[in-house]
Amino acid sequence: MIFDAIGNWELYGVLPAWRRAFGFLTSMDPGIAPGEYPLEERDIYAVVFDTTTKALLETTLEAHRVYADLHMPITGPEVHARFAAAELEETQPYDAKRDAVLYRHPDRFTALFTLHPGHFALYLPHEAHLSQGKTDPRPQQLRKVVVKIRADLLRP
Repeated sequence: MIFDAIGNWELYGVLPAWRRAFGFLTSMDPGIAPGEYPLEERDIYAVVFDTTTKALLETTLEAHRVYADLHMPITGPEVHARFAAAELEETQPYDAKRDAVLYRHPDRFTALFTLHPGHFALYLPHEAHLSQGKTDPRPQQLRKVVVKIRADLLRP
């Protein structure tokens, strides 16, 4: 996992996939409409969507096998958590169409943090993660972007 300010993205890599993903994020209009934005066909694409933040135990805890997830909130903060997928109990086996396996929330949240606009979190396939957690007792509306990057494109 990488968690940092968007302005520091160049510290982490010079691979073409990395440059393409962050080129999109750093030039994205804050008023971007929800939808899917192909950057490199199905190798790299962005999904912009609106959601409502929720209690941590109501969030989806997932991991992927093909894609790395690059999360960035656009309109407000959200709580994230990261886990080693191998240490979790599956609730739904891997679905290749969704590229996702779902897990039961553990008793302890060890890597819990708030992601604000202007910051990003990158999750690799061996990392289970949740997002869209509430930062306030009341649910809040949130627009965010997740760039899906075929994970093998992030290896030198």
